[in-house]
Amino acid sequence: MSKEANHTISEPERIPWGQVFLLVVIVGFVFITATACAPRMIEVDGHRVFNPEYLWYLESEDRDRWQKPGQVIEALELSEGDVIADIGAGGGYFTEKFSRQVSKGGHVYAVDVQDIMITLLKNRVNRNKLDNVTVIKGRFESPMLPSESVDIAFFSSVYKEISRPIEYMKEVRKSLKRDGRIAILEFHKDGGFMGPEYGDRMYKSQVIEDVEKAGFVLIRSYDFLPQEYFLVFGIKEGRTVRGSKIHRKAQPLE
Repeated sequence: MSKEANHTISEPERIPWGQVFLLVVIVGFVFITATACAPRMIEVDGHRVFNPEYLWYLESEDRDRWQKPGQVIEALELSEGDVIADIGAGGGYFTEKFSRQVSKGGHVYAVDVQDIMITLLKNRVNRNKLDNVTVIKGRFESPMLPSESVDIAFFSSVYKEISRPIEYMKEVRKSLKRDGRIAILEFHKDGGFMGPEYGDRMYKSQVIEDVEKAGFVLIRSYDFLPQEYFLVFGIKEGRTVRGSKIHRKAQPLE
């Protein structure tokens, strides 16, 4: 009679799925946090400017939701034949919209100081056949615009990047036509997570004070943007204020 072999059958090793899942979550969180914590502004030649790593967000549908570009253009009363300078144009989010609004009879100057932005702007202009757009490599001290050529100088979340704002805005003033205006959009100092770090934001009162010292007068303040304030200035000349064309949907000035 043969003896039956005495075998010990071990259970298959169990995979600790709970621990694996936890590890995946931790790694994912670290990755996302590291990306999210990349500074939104960086140092370039001693100046703080927008971090190009976030360019993808400037073109996202989410930006349309809070930026409300259609309402911004309507508030500017930008029409066919106008000349507008998009200062700090980035990848051309507003530039292209302005181009189509002013049509062939108008013109857009797309200005930026970063080489990567200039490349992106030129590519966009060529790709989308924006024949009424001129791309300009600006300087930190000047937008390098032609004298007395612009109806509106537009700044979207760019003013805070100007190191010497009063002197810079005086340079902008030279580029404006007789009834030219300046439009500035900036994130509220005490606003939400969107936009630059809080330390890089500016109070609306400070922007107004600076720009008025450069020879302008606040003529309109809009409050329809959820994240930003929206200011429009006209040129001050003695007791006269030029460029007070805008009148619709504006918050009355006290």
